[in-house]
Amino acid sequence: MAKKKRTLAFFNLLHDLEHTIGSECYNGNIQNFGPGGVWEGEGRSFRYPVTFTNKKGMKEKYRGKLPRTESTSGEIAQCVLGEERYQSAYYAFGANNLHILRALDLCLKSMEQRFGINFDELLAEEKIKNAASKLAKK
Repeated sequence: MAKKKRTLAFFNLLHDLEHTIGSECYNGNIQNFGPGGVWEGEGRSFRYPVTFTNKKGMKEKYRGKLPRTESTSGEIAQCVLGEERYQSAYYAFGANNLHILRALDLCLKSMEQRFGINFDELLAEEKIKNAASKLAKK
């Protein structure tokens, strides 16, 4: 079976899902002080960092919605880890790694096969609906 070429919108979906998962971390041992040193209780939610390998082979971490990386012009910008690099993205748990974007990709592919859907087509339809909705508002 040939490998399916994915759209940029699909990789954006993977990042959206990863950001949701990574933002659901909580540590009950973190002391939570607000502005002015006011005690706000035990524990704190946080964004778990994702590590990925950049184009130079160096490991980088990001906590935002999308990783920051060097663009072709040499400037640092946000990017979507497309086909070539998304497989390198992982959560580091001590000596263990969870390849989160690959895992999400496998889950979505499984859903496509199981339910006969195509996320690339659904995302293209969503884009058309959003564009039509913006035109209707003008």
